[in-house]
Amino acid sequence: MIFLFIGAVSAISIGIESFDQKCFQFEAQAEQSIKITFVVSGINEDQTQVDIFSPNKELLKSHRNIREDNIKETVKETGEYELCFKNLDSYYKTISFDIDIAGVDKNYANKTEMLTAENTLKRAHMKMQKVYRNQHFQFDREHIHQQLLTETERKVKVCALSKVVVLLVVCLTQIYMLTNFFKDKSFGPTICDLRQSYSLNLVAVFESTI
Repeated sequence: MIFLFIGAVSAISIGIESFDQKCFQFEAQAEQSIKITFVVSGINEDQTQVDIFSPNKELLKSHRNIREDNIKETVKETGEYELCFKNLDSYYKTISFDIDIAGVDKNYANKTEMLTAENTLKRAHMKMQKVYRNQHFQFDREHIHQQLLTETERKVKVCALSKVVVLLVVCLTQIYMLTNFFKDKSFGPTICDLRQSYSLNLVAVFESTI
């Protein structure tokens, strides 16, 4: 026998082994109407017994040898009621059921669930804030690195251009100096000088013979 505590539920499915029984507890207020819908699936589906017990363990309803039904009951006292399903033979069965309590909306969370959800959202918000801060810091770091990279690239270009200009000036200066150096230097008589000297020598010889 297994006991589980549940509130108003929608479409629960459970499996029951041979000759086993499973029970569920749910809360209800006095004068509330409860509606239990169930369907049995498997071999010998009608070999099932459904019992409802009051908070004082008194049997309120009992259904035997039935495969599906809608049980309606107006409870007389406030407390925990018990719903039990029992397999009457050796074949495994699956039971799907729904508990509907008047005045209890199954689509809304209770106070405990709301507090749990609120705490979960707070933790998620804190983690998201941490992620946001880390992303912001990472963005600032990447921005600064980008600025440093741009500045370094600019300095490298300026340095390279300066070196090219200096090298060009040095080369031009050397060419100018070498040109002037060779222009002012004489490397011996030219052909014209040799012809003029030869002519003068002939004249001198001719005059001496006369």
